[in-house]
Amino acid sequence: MQQQHLIDLAKQAIECNDFEDIQVYFENVREMDLDWPTVFQKVYLHACLKGRKEIASWLQDTVFPTMDPIQQIGLRQVFSYGRHLLKRVEKN
Repeated sequence: MQQQHLIDLAKQAIECNDFEDIQVYFENVREMDLDWPTVFQKVYLHACLKGRKEIASWLQDTVFPTMDPIQQIGLRQVFSYGRHLLKRVEKN
């Protein structure tokens, strides 16, 4: 339950396009025992779905490299789908 609540908080910050809140959020919860691949995937894809390029890029370039290499392998495919979502949002 805690994990879903944290995901919801991150999604709210994305909807408000609050880049600073997202940065603080990830800094504060980094050490928590969470399913990080799931948290990252949901937050990243939500940023892409809402067309928040700056947040999506920060997640990809800053947060993703700090993850375990095995987790990174499992998440690689999320970036191609995220780019697709961003392009789709730009067209509308």
